[in-house]
Amino acid sequence: MNKPTRTNRKPHRGLTLVELLVSISLITVVSSMFLVAYRQAAAEASNIRTQSTIRKISEVLVSRMQEYENYPINFARGTNNFFANPVPGNATEAMPANNDEFEPKGILLERLRVMLLREIIAQEMPDHYQDIKTSGPVVRNYWTGLVAPGPNTNAGPQPVVVTASESPRAARLKARLAQVNPNWQLQLDQLYQNNSPDFVRAMQTANAEYLYLIVEDSNLNGSPAIEIFGKTEIADTDNDGLLEFIDANRQPICWVRWPTGFPDTIRFHPDLLDPSFNRDGFANYAFSDPLDPRKADPGYRIKQPQTIAYKPSAMAFPLVISSGVDRDGSGGFGFGVKLWHQKGAFGDPNNPKYRMLPTSASVTDVLMPVPYDLGGQSPVVMCDPWFPRFPPNDPTARLGAIIDAKLFEDDITNYSINGAYQ
Repeated sequence: MNKPTRTNRKPHRGLTLVELLVSISLITVVSSMFLVAYRQAAAEASNIRTQSTIRKISEVLVSRMQEYENYPINFARGTNNFFANPVPGNATEAMPANNDEFEPKGILLERLRVMLLREIIAQEMPDHYQDIKTSGPVVRNYWTGLVAPGPNTNAGPQPVVVTASESPRAARLKARLAQVNPNWQLQLDQLYQNNSPDFVRAMQTANAEYLYLIVEDSNLNGSPAIEIFGKTEIADTDNDGLLEFIDANRQPICWVRWPTGFPDTIRFHPDLLDPSFNRDGFANYAFSDPLDPRKADPGYRIKQPQTIAYKPSAMAFPLVISSGVDRDGSGGFGFGVKLWHQKGAFGDPNNPKYRMLPTSASVTDVLMPVPYDLGGQSPVVMCDPWFPRFPPNDPTARLGAIIDAKLFEDDITNYSINGAYQ
């Protein structure tokens, strides 16, 4: 009987502990590389998506602002106007021609147009709930600086007071808000007065909702502007029935209508030497405002050195902002940019004539010294995109200013997207 042959087999050798650790280390390193690359790609994709939404919003806002360059104002009689026409043909300047601060009728009428136009813009394109006026006069009465013979000839020349009709766009925006929530303004006022921790987030969400309503009521290239946005770019993040544009992190996209404090404000134009931006040799340190080509803004008017007032310092191009992924301590979205300033909070205490009005119907309203205000008895209140032009103690007071550089690091704006505002 044959004996079975015995095969000499080498025993199977397993991985040593060192080899196992090395293998795990290599796998971890490779996985980490892939994970980092994936996260970078995902972040880049999110940024591109957000930039696309912001670019489209900016395009609509540019179109809207260009409309105002030739915007017709429907002048109406002010409540104190004694005349059949808003501005009678025989109206003359209230100041005598030999006064050092005399201005001709033409520039006074142009100033009136600019002031009324800015107020209409604030109501049609609000970025703060106090820009939306719900009580009369919806468009305030302005003394034009002109006088005319009144019905009682013994009373002498009477001041010409003019206002404007509320625009259909402003009325539609208010109606849309009231349709969803009739108490929208009261609720925000209560949060503000109670110093509620929910105030910041409520204000930021409201800001984003106004932006959506503005775009929804705009046209672009002959079609409704809202049609260029997809469903993934729109949401109701607070479930209140009003929509917002959202970024790739599903956070509301906000905006500042007149961001005169933003560092890049004067750098949006590709050629700062363009002659259209240099009409006075830069003597006034301001680029021409397309809505005020004749520089009728009262800030240019001041001639007396003892009157403290500040000239416009930069064009106010709308700023559109995505906060990125961060949030701030109050539970709001982590914007590093100042979206609003408080009513009546800023002004020069040494010059009470030029300040923001605490009882004003808009956060943009300021009291401006003019030589035809009857010695301060009839002050001119104007909707001012430039105020505060140079806050005495707080450089972050200006709208659009970067108040927290760390929060601003991951913000995406239309100022930083090439081609969004050119």
